[in-house]
Amino acid sequence: MQKTILKLWTSGGHCSFHKDSRKDLGGGLRWQRQDNEFLTAVKNAPSPGNFIFVGVMTAQKYLNNRAVAAHRTWAQTVPGRVQFFSSEGSDTSLPLPVVPLQKVDDSYPPQKKSFMMLKYMHDHYLDQYEWFMRVDDDIYIHTERLESFLRSLNSSKAILLGQMGTGAQNEQGTLALEPGENFCMGGPGVVMTREVLRRVAPHIGQCLREMHTHHEDVELGRCIRRFAGVQCVWSYEMQQLFYENYEPDKKGFIQDLHNSKLRHAITLHPNKSPPHQYRLHGYMLSRKIGELRHHTVQLHREILQMSDLTNAEPCEEDLLLGAAPSLTGLQPRRRQDVLEWEFFTGTHLYSSSDRYPPRRTLSAPLRAALHDIVVQVMETLNTNGKAMNHVVDFKEVLYGYRRVDALHRAEYVLDLLLLYRRLKEPGVAVRVKRHAYLLQTFSRALFQEERDMEAVQLADRIDQASSPIAYIHKSHGRLSPLRLGDSSSAFRPSLETVNILVPLSGRFDVFIRFMGNFEKVCLASKQAVKLLVLLFSAENEEGGSESKRGQAESTKHAELMSEYHRKYPWADIAVQPVAGPFSRGLALHVGSSHFSNNSLLFFCDVDLLFRADFLMRCRDNTILGEQTYFPVIFSQYDPKLVYEGRARDSQYVFTSRTGLWRHYGFGIACVYKGDLVRAGGFDVSIQGWGLEDVDLFNKFIQSGTRVFRSADPGIVHVHHPVVCDPQLDARRYKMCLGSRASSYADTLQLAQLWLEKNGQAFHSTNITQTHTN
Repeated sequence: MQKTILKLWTSGGHCSFHKDSRKDLGGGLRWQRQDNEFLTAVKNAPSPGNFIFVGVMTAQKYLNNRAVAAHRTWAQTVPGRVQFFSSEGSDTSLPLPVVPLQKVDDSYPPQKKSFMMLKYMHDHYLDQYEWFMRVDDDIYIHTERLESFLRSLNSSKAILLGQMGTGAQNEQGTLALEPGENFCMGGPGVVMTREVLRRVAPHIGQCLREMHTHHEDVELGRCIRRFAGVQCVWSYEMQQLFYENYEPDKKGFIQDLHNSKLRHAITLHPNKSPPHQYRLHGYMLSRKIGELRHHTVQLHREILQMSDLTNAEPCEEDLLLGAAPSLTGLQPRRRQDVLEWEFFTGTHLYSSSDRYPPRRTLSAPLRAALHDIVVQVMETLNTNGKAMNHVVDFKEVLYGYRRVDALHRAEYVLDLLLLYRRLKEPGVAVRVKRHAYLLQTFSRALFQEERDMEAVQLADRIDQASSPIAYIHKSHGRLSPLRLGDSSSAFRPSLETVNILVPLSGRFDVFIRFMGNFEKVCLASKQAVKLLVLLFSAENEEGGSESKRGQAESTKHAELMSEYHRKYPWADIAVQPVAGPFSRGLALHVGSSHFSNNSLLFFCDVDLLFRADFLMRCRDNTILGEQTYFPVIFSQYDPKLVYEGRARDSQYVFTSRTGLWRHYGFGIACVYKGDLVRAGGFDVSIQGWGLEDVDLFNKFIQSGTRVFRSADPGIVHVHHPVVCDPQLDARRYKMCLGSRASSYADTLQLAQLWLEKNGQAFHSTNITQTHTN
């Protein structure tokens, strides 16, 4: 804008000078002088990148934690410059701009530090920035909102912004404030124009000599009011823009990220914990991503509208994301496409789905989603409320319904209890109930499943990837590039070895499938793993045909492992014979005894298929001495019923018709050997099917070790017939029968199969009765 104005002004000015020079030379010189003054003003005006200077007060003991956290988060997007002001002798070698103020220490209250920081701003940057801001190192600034708000104001005037304060109740009369005087509270930040700084800087020495209190922000406000002629803006809105956490149980950081006050605040204070500073920054970035996705959907809708006007053929993505929101747009064509509504109250969710209990507590993600939805509803209701002299406050969600189409949208029907208040009558509020019908559309998916590939193809695909995959290793805490399939030693030492323990008895065909997956995932890409197969033999004391068959199968297992040894001589794979009848607990006990206490163990089954991303989660979610990982496994239904005899494209298909998540299965786990020992290990007396996993899980709970559970899409339990031994005790036999019953198919599909088989007979019976009568 400045360049455009400059071009027009200089052209007009020079034309006027040449045109009128013969008639009035003095007039032309006057125009030329105005031209020069404008050019000088434009030359000295701040550039868009020099909009605001932010001075952060800190101390030497906070430079390497709070200051670094602020520098790495909000300070990166300030439209100007950020500098950290500390005491004399502070370390300037840290990766952030530190200014050690001469003859200033870190004593509290930091009155001298605050005033000398303002003097430094004035002496070095007065003519380079429009706005100047004084903040503490425990603040978080939403820089986009700050810039947007300040650009709406006239920066050429003397303006002082912040959260207005007059002192706490017990300080009234002790701060030397006259009636009608205030100050900007230092915690949420103080913003001033260049004119305020220009007026007050020459008098800083006098202000330091004539202080009446020990409060730094009070004295700063007094000095500005005395010598700049302005004080903090009297506006209730400033309390919302410059947010101070007044919660009585505050812990020094912003804990509730779903607080509606955070949505419009410019500054948030205090946030003294660096991890919570990063957490808050991540939340703000996620909000920004959500806003951009919403804008993307709006653009797709505009494209679709333009396609209708121009008769252009819209692409599939525009058709999917650009569809106008409608509560009647979902029209299922098949019974299985019908989405069932779930009913919820303020505390519980009620569902008819067989995947969950009919009544369960509202989960934290659902509560957070409802909170965000309510905030958006209230913002919509109050958009024009102030102009119409009323405001609507939210009280509670009385009840509601929801249904979710995981690919496209979520629908809500909410019964809300609200308070209707007139601004001119603040003491009067009317309770009203309103229904809200809401539709939440989804943007495009951020991932897609790849089809199954052979091991060699997979390795080639990974090696040819154009960009490395980034991961954060839990031991080092730093972001490092990783290219899967890279056999160099550049990253191998940083990847912890996962020791895979597989109990096995017979089932050679299933073992062939397991080893094929192990080759594709681990051997072809040279993963940092070790495989130990704990093999039971079918031998018995009497010998006979069963014993010979067991010996023959054991020989085939050993021969298969030898083939993989010859193909991958560097691979760490081994077979450990285990004597006696099959006992999963005994096998894992024997296998774990071969490892040291700091070894990471993965208790696996031969029926499982897993991917490389699961191995990374196994590493990242298991912490020695602190946490174990019990992933929730997706268990496939009988493919004969699900796929009706057709070939499957992939084993990693997660729908309610293809399988279920085993929330009550605890057999698959990633643990450290030391934590296993401290918990008490496996109960080796348990033989046959079940209970050894539940026993171990309970031991970890009782030992105080944190147990982390999550549905893991990188590992699948392949369906196989379940054989329940009648010789099991009554409890385990009942559990086995229940597990077998749940492995056939989805309840709805079983019901449909039953109706298909019995519907014709029922119809024939009715016909017969009709003719008889």
